Amino acid sequence: MWEAKDALLWCCVVSPLKILWESLRIVHGNKLLFCAIFSLTTLPLSFLTFAFVISTHPLRTHVHHLEAVARVAHTRVEARHVWHESRHDAVHLVRMRALFSLLVFPFSLAAVAAAVHAAAAAFQGNPASAAVFSAVRRGGTWKRPAVTVIFVYVILMGFAPVPRVLTAVSGSAWWAWAFGLGVEVYLMAVMGLGLVVSVAEERMGWEAIRVGSGLMKGRRFSGWVLSGLLVSLSGFINEKLETALFENNEVGVWDKVVVSLMCWYAVVVLLSYVVTTVFYCDSRRRLDIKEFEEADVDVEVPSALSSL
Repeated sequence: MWEAKDALLWCCVVSPLKILWESLRIVHGNKLLFCAIFSLTTLPLSFLTFAFVISTHPLRTHVHHLEAVARVAHTRVEARHVWHESRHDAVHLVRMRALFSLLVFPFSLAAVAAAVHAAAAAFQGNPASAAVFSAVRRGGTWKRPAVTVIFVYVILMGFAPVPRVLTAVSGSAWWAWAFGLGVEVYLMAVMGLGLVVSVAEERMGWEAIRVGSGLMKGRRFSGWVLSGLLVSLSGFINEKLETALFENNEVGVWDKVVVSLMCWYAVVVLLSYVVTTVFYCDSRRRLDIKEFEEADVDVEVPSALSSL
């Protein structure tokens, strides 16, 4: 019993705290570099994200209102008319989101590439700035995560309706919602690790995601806890923004509250990349040590980050 409690304590508390502490230590030890990454990548990314959310808030609210009206419509003709209008607005919203994705893609790609190379180099005790500048000159550094990001978006978008379907099928049972949310958080952890693999190794797309999933073996719950913490932080910021928009429709992107939330969101995005990279490096190191001990032979295990 005590062994089970110790294992649970390690997975839920000790291991995630060690990853977080190491991540904060790396950021603190390279403040100027990460401030530059923050200013040039995650802050513009956060600005575009908040600008999109604020500008589309009236349209999203209108779509939700039409859907609610269609559900309680007295006649089928009236419901069909409302659903048609709702679908038209929803298609327009999807087109706006596609345009937004094209705008944020370069910033997202630059943020993940710079943060991963910096954090991985610092974890190994190498100069982080030199690793980032070297990565900028290598074309493959941009191609691999670009392909992997597309796979990540497709997988997450394909899974997005699953929690709602489970909730609807189960009659809005809380356990179905919790199960769907838990699986989604774990899936985001795997996708994030796969994205780091695509930057740190010569892998891309589904292969990078598969390798990332394999690296979580034996530490899946710790990865789930870290992912849940980061998702909770971003969700809290999003909830605060939605509350501000609901209370005041005239809220703009330059309002004091919005600017504060925008900066915090940029910090969370940057920290998520660093935390996932540290988790990747630590998992790879533990896997290499484990394989070395089991083989019990004098063989040098190649480092996953030898190319950095």
